[in-house]
Amino acid sequence: MTHHTLGHGRRLRAVVGLATAAALAFSMAGCSTAQNSDTDGGSDEITTLSLYSADSPAGKWLNTMADEFEKANPGVTVTNQFVVQTDLPTTYGKSVVSGTEQDIVMTNLVGDPTTWLKNGATVDVSGYLDQWGLKDVFSDSALKAWTNADGQLQAFPLEGYNWPMWYNMDLLKQAGFTAPPKTWGDLISLSTALRANGVQPFAVGGADYPAPGVLTLVALTLLTEDEVTALFQSGDWAGADGQKVIDGMLQLRDAGVFSDDSAGMKYPDQVAAFGAGKAAMLFDGSWGYGNAQATFPQIDVQLGGFPLPQGSPVSKPVSFAGQSTGIWVSPNGQKKIDEVGKFISFLYQPENLAQFVDIGYISPARDGYLTLDESVLPPLNVASQKELPSETTVYQPTYNILSPTVTSAFFRASTQAFVAGSTAEQITTSLEQAWQAQ
Repeated sequence: MTHHTLGHGRRLRAVVGLATAAALAFSMAGCSTAQNSDTDGGSDEITTLSLYSADSPAGKWLNTMADEFEKANPGVTVTNQFVVQTDLPTTYGKSVVSGTEQDIVMTNLVGDPTTWLKNGATVDVSGYLDQWGLKDVFSDSALKAWTNADGQLQAFPLEGYNWPMWYNMDLLKQAGFTAPPKTWGDLISLSTALRANGVQPFAVGGADYPAPGVLTLVALTLLTEDEVTALFQSGDWAGADGQKVIDGMLQLRDAGVFSDDSAGMKYPDQVAAFGAGKAAMLFDGSWGYGNAQATFPQIDVQLGGFPLPQGSPVSKPVSFAGQSTGIWVSPNGQKKIDEVGKFISFLYQPENLAQFVDIGYISPARDGYLTLDESVLPPLNVASQKELPSETTVYQPTYNILSPTVTSAFFRASTQAFVAGSTAEQITTSLEQAWQAQ
């Protein structure tokens, strides 16, 4: 695997054929919904609710798209509201109850959103794929990930992701390592050497969503995917497989692998520690590639997987990949579906979706839909898509199968594993109580 010093790139250019662009242009004339909804053709405002922050690359992209759409559609306004990811389901749920929800919602298919379509909080968008010229935009895997057991498309895929380990190769070399660790033994030895140099090893946002991510990573290095799935379905953390995972977490924690303040860290804290050179390892996803290029381009980053213990059921270090953010349509959005359809179709025009990829995000589009110049993409984005599939064992995070209530409780309970001195019994109790939340 090669490693990459993050550099500055030129602006992405997508090669777009006139025929393709024309096919994506959404025509108001003669368009009716496949959902038999009431269409409010006179509406002149589109509202969105997004998990992105306004000053993030994705937030800036969305605001730019709104401005350009308004210029192309005089008389129509787009109002974007940005909410912290953890608050968005509650914010949206309350607005649905009061009938004031935004027309479009952009968030992940995990937790409460997995129940939205079933409960009438959003609408099935499968019928709009053909109507809006979007059927040939998405990869089969992206559509499959967003289609529920009843064959309904819950939202339009917007952002795929990969979620690997990041290694600061300058700090690793100073500690005597020329490559990322492949085994737990190497990981522990590296952590000891880093600490001797005054560097924290692995910065983990233990008080945030990276905590259950790391716990799940550890589980997938110790157990087969089927065994981890069975564990997450049963919540039997007191059983043999559950104890194996907890003992593994304690082995790594007590060997000094995780940074000293991991239990109190949030996601931004772990990124800041890595970016400042205070920690040598990070578990972060493709959503961080653009930020890395902008804020710490001097760091020589190599992406890889989480190392393996002796006797692991897999042969390559483990990383995650899958689909994350989608574009959902609300009941209010269905009432003004003509305008909503025009805006959503506008976002997926090749030149506009290409700008989203340009800032570091993984596209859900099928091969050939976008023609991109790799030299202008964030280097980590390119490296991740070329190298991770062949050099790591790639899984989707197993906790995606959990119910919304258990997911939230699991996220909180995972913090216990990063608290110095917490025992296997305490961690077991916290995790089993999380599963009792369902």
